[in-house]
Formats: sequence, C-alpha cells, structure tokens
Amino acid sequence: MLVSFSGGETSAYMAQWLWKHKQNEYDMVFVFANTGQENEETLNFVEKCSDYFGFPVVWVEAVVFHGKRKSSGHKVVNYESASRIGEPFEEVIKKYGIPNQQFPHCTRETKLNPITSYMKSVGWHEYYTAIGIRSDEADRISAKAKENKLIYPLISDQPMTKPKINFWWNQQPFRLNLKGYQGNCKWCWKKGDPKLFKLAQEDESLFDFPLRMEKEYGNYIPESRIKLMNERGEKPELPIVFFRQNRSAKEIIKQSESFRGRVSDDAQHYEMQISLFEATDLIGGESCEIWAECGS
Repeated sequence: MLVSFSGGETSAYMAQWLWKHKQNEYDMVFVFANTGQENEETLNFVEKCSDYFGFPVVWVEAVVFHGKRKSSGHKVVNYESASRIGEPFEEVIKKYGIPNQQFPHCTRETKLNPITSYMKSVGWHEYYTAIGIRSDEADRISAKAKENKLIYPLISDQPMTKPKINFWWNQQPFRLNLKGYQGNCKWCWKKGDPKLFKLAQEDESLFDFPLRMEKEYGNYIPESRIKLMNERGEKPELPIVFFRQNRSAKEIIKQSESFRGRVSDDAQHYEMQISLFEATDLIGGESCEIWAECGS
C-alpha cells in the first residue's frame, strides 16, 4: 500500500492509524511530496509524525525533463535538504507555464507524477493507494477509485470527520502549528478569496513566490498549452496569472486591503455542526489532495 501523506492532520491521522492497525495486512510505503512552497510548519509536522509514531516517510521532489515529452520524475530528499523556496515548483512552471484554474497541472507535476515515479523506482507497479479523505468528504471519492485501486480508510475502516480529527490531535503532544485556513501550501490559488485575503493581510510575503513567477513567466505559454487552447477555441490572454477570475497575486494583495470578512479556523472545530456564517468561509475553496483531484 502506498500511503499518500500530504502533511496535514487528516492524512497524518490516517498514516499513524494504518501503521498501527494494518502492518500485518499490507507492506506500506509512506510518501510526502514537497513542492518547495509548503509552509515550514508542514515540514516540521511531517518530521515529527515520523519520529513520534514510527512510520518511515520518503520525501520526494519533482525532477522536470525540459525539452522532452516526459512527465516529471523524482528525487529523494529529507527534512534538511528539502526545498524551501519553490525550486521544484519553478522548474514545473519553466516547462508547463503558470498553473491556474484552466491549466491545473501543478499538483500533477509536483506531487502525483513524482510519487508515481518513486514507486516505479522501487519496483512497485501494482499497489493500493490510501487517500486521506474523511467520511464528511465522501463526495470527493474518485469515480475511478476501484479501477485505480484507491482506498479511503477514514471512510471504510475508521470513519472520521474534521471535528473528530481535531479532537484526536488535541489529545496528542503536538499538532500541526497552522490555522485551518493556512493549509500546507503557503498561498495555493485554489483557496477561496476569504482565505487568500486573510493570508495576505497577515503576511504579504507569503505571496513572494507567485509574484515573482508572474513577473518572470507571465508572458510564457508553452507550445503544448497553445495547442490545447486552440482545441478549446480559446485565445491566449497575457499575462498568465495564477488566481481565479484571471487575477494576479498583486491583485489579490490589493483586494485584501478592503476585506473585512471573518475566516473560520476549522482546525479548532470540535462540534459536529458549525454555523452557516462560519461555513461561508469554505465557499470557493478546493482541496489539493492528489488522487481526488486527478482521478487517477
């Protein structure tokens, strides 16, 4: 079994539960893919989980093959050598262009393909993949789950919800030192506007990487992207930017200045129900769970 460890509390709970309860049933490999734009707290948490619960974690990063029709490979790193300033992500952008809602290739090339590449490198070609999707997220199950041997232990074996996950971690000697709206990726373009605005208000430097990428690669459109746009009947609109509604990182920061809304920290939800007002924080956001997104 491949255990996809995203670095969040849900996948960490799943990882330790599988390690504790399923070692007699499966050979297991735990893999964490680092984009170089994970919060430092995420990297610390991955290392702490491995040390405390005892399951070994393989850290991988994307290796991009420029000038070749070949998806991203991998290299193995560790906590000390892992990228902190976005090197793997930038290499993906150099080849595929800036990702956004129309061209969401970042998860595929920085996470899915490097993990798949690693599994092939150790001789694993047929295996189950455990995905950290909870029972309160059952609508995110891949339509190709059976075909692609995807399993969801926090739905089928140990049903868990976000409040249950929070309660369990609150009893442990450490937690992921991030608020729920921060997430593993510092500035992910898939976050809803309230979360992005809150992040920009708290620390504009979180957006340094997308600001630099848009400046350096905003006018770059690879041939493969132009071909796909032609097939869709779309015309290139420059500059290419990350965020929904064709907004740049600079525009997100500017719009955040007038934001006065409330953003809930779902890492502190311990009740089974939250108010409708709090739930509006989640509107417009998406998860970056690898196989949930790619369906493969």
